[in-house]
Amino acid sequence: MNRVQLDPQICKYIPTWYKPIEEYRQICQTETAQLETLAAAIHAVKENFYFQTMNLEGVEMWEDVLRIIPNPSTEDLDFRRARVLNRITTKPPFTLGFLYQKLDELIGPGEWSVTVDYANYTLYIESAAQNFNYSTEVAFTVNRIKPAHIVFVSTPYIKSGLLLSETISHALRAYNYHLGSWALGQLPFATDTDLGVIKTPETPSIQEALLNGTAGFVMGDIASARINGTTAISAISKSQEGSTVTITYTVTEAMASSVSQVELLDSEGNVLTSSTVYIPVSGSVLMKHTIPVAEGVLPDGD
Repeated sequence: MNRVQLDPQICKYIPTWYKPIEEYRQICQTETAQLETLAAAIHAVKENFYFQTMNLEGVEMWEDVLRIIPNPSTEDLDFRRARVLNRITTKPPFTLGFLYQKLDELIGPGEWSVTVDYANYTLYIESAAQNFNYSTEVAFTVNRIKPAHIVFVSTPYIKSGLLLSETISHALRAYNYHLGSWALGQLPFATDTDLGVIKTPETPSIQEALLNGTAGFVMGDIASARINGTTAISAISKSQEGSTVTITYTVTEAMASSVSQVELLDSEGNVLTSSTVYIPVSGSVLMKHTIPVAEGVLPDGD
């Protein structure tokens, strides 16, 4: 929306014989400032008609109406706008289509997955575990719109992986001595001259057997998980599908009220992976680590 335009040069609207008078020029300047303030106020009113553009005062008014207690130190204005809009639009009857729409709005298309265990009346939602604010809002939204007999299980996932690549280079080896004419210490026995790379990392060459074998090694090396740097969890489930390793375990309220760090450890307690996350724990949370092993190089070529 365009800001309401008010012409600040109001002196041109007064009779010509008043313009040289200093008092009238000062009046024009004062009124110009007032008109700018008025234009800003009119613009703010117009912006506050829409949740996506409302200013801080508009958001605070709706938070008061909806009894939301904000945390300005961790929640930016965009999130607070999105939360107010989400709370307003959680009224329709529950359907999976409506749930998918809300997850797209809160988390983003392609950033979540939903599984329904109809036999046990359980709803599983997998989503990235990097944002505490949105994790909390997803839990609120699902518990607000789902039927009371459906159990909601949040499954935050952490995705990390291994990239393998192969470089092949060649060199020319020249021998500096012949049999019977070796001068000890003067020159090396042979000198290699690098002739450059004949196969770059970007050219595919690694076969499925190596990818799968590396994934199997990674899975075998993982022995336990640890949350918040202190609480160890040995009851983990490990599985491998092709070259992708999946690790799952359960975090309960008795272990922590929230999770800010998750680690995977080997049998000697060495940290294999470490991720900063933001996960509120209500009841129990099923954690899921996905570790794909693939051929490729990082964007910077390393």
